[in-house]
Amino acid sequence: MSHVRQQVWDPQRYVERAAFVQDGGAPVLDLLAARAGERILDLGCGVGGLSRRIAETGARVLGLDASAEMIASAREQHPDLEFMQGDAEALGFDAEFDAVFSNAALHWMLRPDAVAQGVCRALKPGGRFAAEFGGVRNVLKVRQVVSSARRELQLDSDSAPTMPWYFPSIGEYSALLERAGFEVRFAALIDRPSVMNDVPNASGIRAWLELLAQPLIADVPEPQRPAFFEAVERHARPQLFRDGAWWIDYVRIRVVALRRAER
Repeated sequence: MSHVRQQVWDPQRYVERAAFVQDGGAPVLDLLAARAGERILDLGCGVGGLSRRIAETGARVLGLDASAEMIASAREQHPDLEFMQGDAEALGFDAEFDAVFSNAALHWMLRPDAVAQGVCRALKPGGRFAAEFGGVRNVLKVRQVVSSARRELQLDSDSAPTMPWYFPSIGEYSALLERAGFEVRFAALIDRPSVMNDVPNASGIRAWLELLAQPLIADVPEPQRPAFFEAVERHARPQLFRDGAWWIDYVRIRVVALRRAER
């Protein structure tokens, strides 16, 4: 029976190979427009690189992530900042933050209503939520070539993992935020193809799958993995390889919303 597999994060490899994820958060920092003295929650902070950028504005930042490994790395790299391990689907804050920021994390949270409600509670009335995450059609071509490789190798469809991410449309996510108590001020769906470089002994697309999409390939038996990745690369090359590099077909939702003032 299919089910959602768990993603395991390797902070060192994440920093070495996925710098484009943090770099892609720069426009969301601009939308956040953090100010000195504000209290800001970085939801899904990872290794804390963007928490540091927020703190450089003079804001007081709390970085929260579900991964103990990521939080340990964030604390080691930024010992002067505040981090905590926590579940974004069960936030316990009550009107504590002027703003909540999130980059490349919300699509991992499969109870988005609970997340939005928790974020809204965490904000002071009028507080803002600035975020970017995977939207509808995100990594669609990657998912399609993985499915093609699975069929080619005749992998057991009953063991295939279910969709490990939440990729909504703008309309769906805006309505979700409104139900949670937000007023949506800005929302955009953005095509943002991103380069994933080859690494020793692995193509860029294989490296992306092994680092950032483990649930999608977790059931592939170890003896079949070389043939599986060869098939993935063959199916993907016409669509995702150009100018000597692999391009992951990211499509992102970028959104700014305000917690509605108490009525």
